[in-house]
Amino acid sequence: MMTMKERLKTIISRFEREERPRLKLRRGDKLPLLMAIACIITAAATYIVLSGAEAYAKKLVAIRASTPESEDYSLQGYSYEPATTKRNILLSVIDEDELCRAHVLVFDEDKHTLDILDTPPETLVSCGGFDGTLSEAYKTEVYQEIVAMALDLQLDGCMSFSVETVRDCVNLLGGVKLTLDKEVKIGENILSKGERTVMGSVAGIIVSNSQAYTDGDTGRITAYHNLLASIISTLKEKGAVEWVSLTVDLIVNRVETDMTISEIIELINLLNETDTENINIQLTTIENSK
Repeated sequence: MMTMKERLKTIISRFEREERPRLKLRRGDKLPLLMAIACIITAAATYIVLSGAEAYAKKLVAIRASTPESEDYSLQGYSYEPATTKRNILLSVIDEDELCRAHVLVFDEDKHTLDILDTPPETLVSCGGFDGTLSEAYKTEVYQEIVAMALDLQLDGCMSFSVETVRDCVNLLGGVKLTLDKEVKIGENILSKGERTVMGSVAGIIVSNSQAYTDGDTGRITAYHNLLASIISTLKEKGAVEWVSLTVDLIVNRVETDMTISEIIELINLLNETDTENINIQLTTIENSK
């Protein structure tokens, strides 16, 4: 019997020979994109669904005993209609089992914009009966719910992966461009001012440097934001079909998520439609509430 990786290689090889030459993707042309991506990751569907289901089931048991704010509004006689054009995804990066970076990706489906809320891992959070840092919240079974309550956002999905995964992804993409307005020093590493193409080793140094938040070093924080924007721009330039085929092994085996296959495909499509000039990355503060 073929292993999962062998099946993936067979599918991608067949895709490269037969499908990609026939695909002429246009902006907003969703059907070919959905078919292509579905073809690539169908072999991994069972794996992702099963691995995500266990984590998701645990979360459902925990913090959701509290009454949703929308129900409180209804009981008071107010009409509550949630926004339908926004998609909020919690994206976390882990370094040696510790939370390194925490973001909420806010996609606007109508405006094709992406706002990235970057929250320092050592941010103090006090809500829903939890008191501690965001890093400590990550180690609980209700991390997603804590972030949602702290930021007062409805989260539509949760994904996490390691710094090593970021390094490997950047290498598979052939590197990404990084522009710095001034020299940046990270530990013993010095990144000079200007534009260059960086590979996974340098990307990993920048991503793992969460100490920049506690040090209040705006240069190192900006370097990370520039790198993050560049990775997204590189994905856009390559096109969804190409970058998914390059990184499918990482997506299947090294990304933890509670999202279904169809939700992942929809998220990739949203990224494909996002205008890179309309990507905004900002540091986010949390208003704590008991």
